[in-house]
Amino acid sequence: MLSVDAKSGKPPKRSQEKGYTYPIEADIYVKDEFDPNSIVLVQTLQLLNQKVEEQDHKLLKDIVSRIANESVSSKNYSVFKEYVRRFVNGLGFSEKFSVNETEDIFNILIEIWENPKFASYVLKKVYNEDVSDAVIPIGKEISDQLPEDVQQLDPKAITLFYKALKDGKEKVNNIRLMVLGMCGVGKTSLVKNLIRDFRKKLSEPLSTEGIDVHRCKLTTDGDWFLDKELKVVRYEYRMQKVVTKNTNPATSANDEIASSHDLFVNTVTSSKDHETQTQSEPLQTIKEKIALHKEDDIVGLKFAKMMVETSSDHSEKRKALLDESKNEVTVSVWDFAGQPQYYSTHQFFLNKRSIYIVVMDMTKELKDAVGDSEEIGIWCGSVDDCTYLDIFKFWLNAIHMNSDYQSKTQQRKTIKKTVILVGTRKDKMKGNDLEEKENIMNSYFDNALFSFDHGSPIFEHIYPKRFLVDNLTPNDSAFAELRKEIVSLAAEQDYWGEEYPVRWIHMEQTLDKMRDEKRQIEHIKTVEEEDLKNLHPLGKEELTLFLEIQHKQGNIIFFNTGELKNFVVLAPQWIIEAFRCFIPHNQKIESTVLKDWEEYIKHAILKPNVLLEVMKNSPPYIHEYKNAVVRYMEYLNVIAKPVTSVLDITGVLDQQKRVCEETSGIDDHNPTMLDCHIVPCLLRFPPPPLKKFTSPDIPRTPVLAFVFCGKFMPPSFFHRLVAVCIRAWPISKESNLYCLFNGLAIFALNSSSTYTLRIWYRDFIIYARIACYSKNAKLEEFVWLFQGVRHKLEKSLHDFVCQSSSEFEEYIQCPNMQEYIHNEGLLRVAQFKYETEIFCSYCSIPHTVKQSDALKHWFKEWLDQKETDDN
Repeated sequence: MLSVDAKSGKPPKRSQEKGYTYPIEADIYVKDEFDPNSIVLVQTLQLLNQKVEEQDHKLLKDIVSRIANESVSSKNYSVFKEYVRRFVNGLGFSEKFSVNETEDIFNILIEIWENPKFASYVLKKVYNEDVSDAVIPIGKEISDQLPEDVQQLDPKAITLFYKALKDGKEKVNNIRLMVLGMCGVGKTSLVKNLIRDFRKKLSEPLSTEGIDVHRCKLTTDGDWFLDKELKVVRYEYRMQKVVTKNTNPATSANDEIASSHDLFVNTVTSSKDHETQTQSEPLQTIKEKIALHKEDDIVGLKFAKMMVETSSDHSEKRKALLDESKNEVTVSVWDFAGQPQYYSTHQFFLNKRSIYIVVMDMTKELKDAVGDSEEIGIWCGSVDDCTYLDIFKFWLNAIHMNSDYQSKTQQRKTIKKTVILVGTRKDKMKGNDLEEKENIMNSYFDNALFSFDHGSPIFEHIYPKRFLVDNLTPNDSAFAELRKEIVSLAAEQDYWGEEYPVRWIHMEQTLDKMRDEKRQIEHIKTVEEEDLKNLHPLGKEELTLFLEIQHKQGNIIFFNTGELKNFVVLAPQWIIEAFRCFIPHNQKIESTVLKDWEEYIKHAILKPNVLLEVMKNSPPYIHEYKNAVVRYMEYLNVIAKPVTSVLDITGVLDQQKRVCEETSGIDDHNPTMLDCHIVPCLLRFPPPPLKKFTSPDIPRTPVLAFVFCGKFMPPSFFHRLVAVCIRAWPISKESNLYCLFNGLAIFALNSSSTYTLRIWYRDFIIYARIACYSKNAKLEEFVWLFQGVRHKLEKSLHDFVCQSSSEFEEYIQCPNMQEYIHNEGLLRVAQFKYETEIFCSYCSIPHTVKQSDALKHWFKEWLDQKETDDN
């Protein structure tokens, strides 16, 4: 770059002697952001623009503008290289620009390329233009090579990721192993036998509460050990590997940078007028400057080199650790609690980037009822006594639901094997030898899988090889074989070997250090401060992207919305711990709160004094963030504050248009909330005879049904929908009792409670119906209300589904049916959009249902639109 006079801040006399006159000194705020040399570069470009002809001015502006825009967008080096060539071939070293002036512009282009902020300032100051706000889209050929989690982001985030990738990248091979099964089947003992550190001190384990997560590395012989002392060495090794790769002459991006410098030097050497131009500054000086730029850290690896140089400890112990773990595979083992009350939150952690072990106790028959089966059925969706087969099917269905293979928004993908079936209690099984016991195990799992429908996609998830283990024998060869198969299976997944920015390694290490300090949740400002301490800070925008990707991969919990964007959950199991506090167990409760506590246990009503007791009995890392705990539980629809009133719909038909235009339809009036919470998943009592609520003998709509694909719906979906409704409409009361039950809820849609919404579920179907206690009611006058309710229910379920890939379809139960009957007389709404009537095969008298009769309450706007289109 050009040098400046220390006092004046202007270039030396050499430049002034060339006839330059300098404009007013640069903006004061710029002096704080850029060094004096950079400011002088801007002044120089302004002057050079004044001296060139209009055509050349246009070409120079185009070159500067294109490089500036590329600097702040996708950072595609080939673009920079191409436009530098255009400058050299079209303007440099000619009667238009001397060698010195060519050197000045070349330095300006380099500074613009390296410094996006400077690029924006140059365009504004010299050409009075802003860098384009439009995101330059990355070509499909490039975007298809990015990690799938990144491809699903918005264009701006994809571009930001691609820019970070250009500064250096590494391939990531991480295994996320989820161990699932009923309480007491031996999951924790299995995990201990897989990990060397635990195997050496194997003892009778306590039942897991929530989730235990163990982060491991692989040794060269395939064993697993906890990633503690090795952690720092591993980060250094990753840095060293990237530095070595990117400083290799055959692969270094710096070679490309050098080629542009060499182009400039070669052109200077061959230029006809270089002899006269170099009198003011020797050619050797120019070459030295070019050589300095040639070593510039364009690819952003200087920070990696610094880290290796400053932090590497080459002690024999560290070398031994590094040699033992040269295998770059890491494993995080998630040991899920088997108690069914945790099932509603476990599903937040199941995703497509996981390998699963489903564990079954071989001494239990599939048809055997699980202990406390009635209560367990509440959590896993079984109406009758819950059996071991029900638990097995629940987990396989939950895995498939969260596998992202059902989404209608994408073409159906090929399902890859991700589920390994493991049988425990080998030592307690019947059978005389290992072969006989393995045959029994295979028959056991075959019978369990036969319970799924023919052609079910569940089968495609199952790995063919099964394992039978004895957890009391740590040297059982089955454990080593299981570890090997897990790694082999993970290596076949699409996410294996995906490339991520090398500069993200620093932030990974930062999060690990925070976890090591037992920090499970942190304020975002603290995380941002930690980022600034790194050798290569990501900055707020890229840090947010990093956190969102980490969230997608299940390493942290980060919701970039509302108040929750102010927190980062570093240890995902913190959410489970927080939820666990709300489950009544052996808490010590103050005597003054006992009556309200009993009401909480019976009716799931969480009053403020009970909430205080819950938080008081929680661990310090939960209690310290009690307000955040409440926000997370509300956001996840685990708890909800009830509303106290709704708009009286009598005489407000003029509001029909307003309500119908809003997504929520009903709850836009900022309702007052009751000073308590309801915890729907803790509702225990089943409703009285269902017919009384689902088929009342009063004016009513047909039953609207949301039927989930694959014949599976986790009960948590219904519990969360109840939470949404609790926040939207007051809970109905009969005989002075709230109409909230396990599996059914009723809400008042108007202040007089004459219109009520009833929602209930069974198996894989959620039902809804609106009824009116006024026998003179004309339902057709309030279709806007019904449609507002449907939009609310539909949108909420879609929000839940977005967190997995399960889909549902809407059905209308035959309007001629006098009573609701589960999964009978259902007419597919989508079919009505192509046919004017559909045959009902359920009713005793054969008949058809007209499109208008089926849809006139819940889908009136669609019928009106169709009529308009037809006319």
